[in-house]
Amino acid sequence: MKICIAQTKSEKGNIQINIENHLEFVERAIKLNADFIVFPELSITNYEPDLAKELATERESIIFNPFQEITNKNKITIGIGMPTKAVDGIQISMLIFQPNMERTVYSKQMLHSDELPYFVCGNNQTLLNIKEKKIAVGICYETLQREHFLNATKKDADIYIASVAKPKDGIDKAYNHFPKIAKEFNTPILMSNCVGHCDNFISVGQSAVWNENGELIEQLDSENQGILIYDTETELVKIDQSLIEKGQLFDLEKLFQIYLNGKIDLENNGIYQWTNNYPTRSIIENDLKNGVLFVLKNGNEIIGAISISEEQEPEYDAINWEFNDSKVLVIHRLVIDPKYQRKGYARKLMDFAEKYANENSYSSIRLDAYSQNKRVIDFYKKRKYFIRGNVNFPQREYPFHCMEKEIITA
Repeated sequence: MKICIAQTKSEKGNIQINIENHLEFVERAIKLNADFIVFPELSITNYEPDLAKELATERESIIFNPFQEITNKNKITIGIGMPTKAVDGIQISMLIFQPNMERTVYSKQMLHSDELPYFVCGNNQTLLNIKEKKIAVGICYETLQREHFLNATKKDADIYIASVAKPKDGIDKAYNHFPKIAKEFNTPILMSNCVGHCDNFISVGQSAVWNENGELIEQLDSENQGILIYDTETELVKIDQSLIEKGQLFDLEKLFQIYLNGKIDLENNGIYQWTNNYPTRSIIENDLKNGVLFVLKNGNEIIGAISISEEQEPEYDAINWEFNDSKVLVIHRLVIDPKYQRKGYARKLMDFAEKYANENSYSSIRLDAYSQNKRVIDFYKKRKYFIRGNVNFPQREYPFHCMEKEIITA
């Protein structure tokens, strides 16, 4: 079976935004054929004890229905972090969604002294059966307590998963503790940690997998969101820890080759959107020099790129835009290397562009899309971009749709 460990950055108390982010991670895990995905401690609210009472929910809250729906459809088990209401108080819980089954809850049984003013302990150890593997889960502090692991092994757990929110000193303890325990009990241990601000500390990621010999197989970094997928049969690990950053001139040749690959792929599908004169190496170089080209990377591998600026094509003057007097951001030359297409990366770049527009007080986004590229047109329409008119560019037989989306600032 394949277990996915998600390393996420949650917004303080913003349940809806965090749910949307979780669902994107689940989609990524599904595309990598994961059977089970686990998120960090209190991942839906972020680790915020002061807000726990206000944000706590019942297990059956309808806000979590999208998780059950995606679970039923794709046969994947999902574990998310959430404070839940109990008879005697609030518990730190993992809500677990399994295909066509009633939701279950595992609540943290051993609390740190700092948590006692806010939470009460859970009572039962949860063991999941997935593809003939027995999986025990633990939440943060208790995962470093030998007693908790012993209780899991008494139930014949094959794998132990720690869902945590840990700063550097906590991660240092985990990296000392988990290898020893994994080796002693011949049990693989997986840890999902978050990144970014939590309560009064910074969580430092480094989500990881240790095999039954206590060997560190793979880990994520300390700053970025990502996923790590562990194959229990082969012990192979896949990492998808993509991030978006400004492109650098030393990336020019790699980037230009990706644009060429994109052009060839389009033409192989009968779409003559780009020409030998567009986009050129010099155009990409100017984008890099002007600081408007952002690249999506996984490690050192460039997956795709997007140019975002206020520069508009002269042909746009003829279009009857709805937000004509507003501050406008324009998207140019979105590309995903063909070998990485259909994995959600274009959506990730567009999410970035729209967030950039929101944070920089733009009122709308404009772009143009080749009218014969039906898949791309549908992609933008689903994101609420509306066609305002058509323009023609040299050496293209068909027009481009000029599309626009209003940006509503938070």
